Parts: sequence; C-alpha cells; structure tokens
Amino acid sequence: MTLLFLLLFGSQLLCSWAVSPPVVEPPSLLLSPACNDSAVEAAADLALRQINANQREGYVLSLYRIFSVQEHHQKITGSVFYLTLDVVETECHVLSRRLWKDCTNRPMHQTVRICFIYLFLDLSVHGSVWLRYY
Repeated sequence: MTLLFLLLFGSQLLCSWAVSPPVVEPPSLLLSPACNDSAVEAAADLALRQINANQREGYVLSLYRIFSVQEHHQKITGSVFYLTLDVVETECHVLSRRLWKDCTNRPMHQTVRICFIYLFLDLSVHGSVWLRYY
C-alpha cells in the first residue's frame, strides 16, 4: 500500500512540474500602413486611374485624401489593399482621358460630389493590378 501511495504521489509531483508550451499568437492578417506611405499612394493612384477609365460620363475624379487603409500581405500573390478614398471632381471631362494628376480640382462650391470610395485593390508581385470592386 505504501508503494502504491508513493507511486501516485510521485506521478502527481512530476505532473505538477510539467510546463505547457508558450502560447504563440498568430500574426495579424491585416496591416495598417500609414496613409502617406508611398506604396499606399501608388495604390490609390492606380485605383483612381482605373476608376476614371471605367467612367463614361461626368468629370475625372481626383484624390482628395486617403481616409483609411489596410493591407493584407500575401507571400505568393503580393498585397491586397483595402482603401477608403475621398475624391472630388476635376475640371476635365472623362472623355478627355487625361490623368487625374494633370487636372485641376473644381472649387468646392462647384463640386458636384465628394464621395467615399471603398475599394479592394490586388497588387501582384508580377506587376499586374486588379481593381476588384469599388
């Protein structure tokens, strides 16, 4: 009986010294780069170029500010940006096909719309860009 007691007590003592492995938190899937980061500004520029190329009426939209940005970095395909942009109309018509940087913004009292654009921009490692939706 004493031997059984010592065996149970010894096994409990050994189990009490056991240490669980450290908890490793998984890395965050979404990064929050600064809005004035060069990669973010390049992504916003590419997005506005594609948005303006898809328009058939109205005026070229220009970047007013980058409201928020989140980046999902993917090892194989590149980065996916989730951007929220404030845009204003310029004095250039969309049929002129001028870049938004080459146009002057309309005065605020003549601006028809200031809109928030939430877009999903996929930048590939190979240099291709897909504007998924906006």
